[in-house]
Amino acid sequence: MMKQRKLPMPPYILFLMLLFTAILIYAFTAEIHSPVDLYEVNLRERLMPPSIFGFSDSGYLFGTDYLGRDIFSRLIYATRTSLTIAFVGLFLTAVLGITLGVLAAMCGGIVDDVVIFLVNIRASLPGLLIGLVAATIFGSGQNMLIILIALIQWTGFTRQVRGQIIKIKQENFIECSLAMGASKIRILFEHIMSNISSQLIITSTLNLSSIILLESTLSYLGLGIQPPDTSLGVMVSTGRNQLTNSWWLAVIPIIVIVIIVMCVSIIGDWLRDKLDPKLQNKS
Repeated sequence: MMKQRKLPMPPYILFLMLLFTAILIYAFTAEIHSPVDLYEVNLRERLMPPSIFGFSDSGYLFGTDYLGRDIFSRLIYATRTSLTIAFVGLFLTAVLGITLGVLAAMCGGIVDDVVIFLVNIRASLPGLLIGLVAATIFGSGQNMLIILIALIQWTGFTRQVRGQIIKIKQENFIECSLAMGASKIRILFEHIMSNISSQLIITSTLNLSSIILLESTLSYLGLGIQPPDTSLGVMVSTGRNQLTNSWWLAVIPIIVIVIIVMCVSIIGDWLRDKLDPKLQNKS
């Protein structure tokens, strides 16, 4: 006899959800609590150490950079930029990947072969190589970075959707719907997509952490946001050459990246355990 395994929300998951929500709210309301000019330079107060935890009495919570700009204020705006790119990139990635997966599974034949061929081509090319080539040809910037993320990450959604649809199409209720005269479009939206929606939520959550890391990596390499604009990857890149004397320039944004990725990854793992029916049941 199969019993439903209840998975209540552990306290640490609730804490991580609240922490991630707080980061989102604080980052996207930056103008309210941190109305500063990100491009204002104050060379008299350059490389001031952070005052947090009593490191100094500089008056700057996270210190200043090599141009005297407040690290805390720039960190807020950098977090907003990185999260904006990550969410928009995830949306475009999901749209592209799901569309190709649906076309491959529903049409079959030559369409399926072409999609699988594209998936294999993408799998054979390193993401950084795609970024380098695209940045060389089309330039860099926020819009280009979002497009790059979609072009690099779409295959996970395509494989997931294609495999799930092919599996569900073999079920008896799909054959009954076809026998009753239901169109493929109706079957797709009423039966198939509703059955794989939980898997798509899991895939989206787990992909978000990968996209955040990808954005930080591309920006660090100069393929994304360009100074004087800022993102978490840009802040790490500009501070890497001063780790010995001014460690906070790179270490603090790295800590923020780790916290965000950790929150998203752990929440995604919990959602997978919560929504996957194979993990909810035990004999």
